[in-house]
Amino acid sequence: MANLSGAVFWLSLAGLIVLTLRNFLLSKNIARSLLLIAILSAVGVGYYALFESGSQIRPKGDQPNQWAFIVVLYVCMLLGMASNYAYGRFVKTKSARPPFDAGNFVAPMLASPLVFIPLLGAFQDTYVDPANLTVPKVMIFLVAFENGFFWKEIFDNRRREQER
Repeated sequence: MANLSGAVFWLSLAGLIVLTLRNFLLSKNIARSLLLIAILSAVGVGYYALFESGSQIRPKGDQPNQWAFIVVLYVCMLLGMASNYAYGRFVKTKSARPPFDAGNFVAPMLASPLVFIPLLGAFQDTYVDPANLTVPKVMIFLVAFENGFFWKEIFDNRRREQER
């Protein structure tokens, strides 16, 4: 599980750096772009120093292989994020819809570790074999979809509470 969360982190960090570089090419604001890349680099160094450079904690006993469960859970969350974008777009009349913006579509998926880590923590002791599903087990994946769909509302509510 640690390797998967690390891979998700590094892919998301790389995606944020690519979006920053894309934004620089469009805006030519070098100071802002360098600041953002410095911050993202510091986050990467901090993550590496905290989680990947030292000794790793190993679980005792045999643990079932949860890769399939984690991947399906993550994909359900990403589908929820994509559905949120589609819902926000299609709820407007065709004439009022802005053109498709790839950055707005991809950005929540790059921030997905912020949503996925608490979700995975909530189900860390749960083992669900995606090949053998029952209704209660399917609800775990629906919760992942729901977290992805409502990710923006959660962050907006937290920001509003902090501003008060």
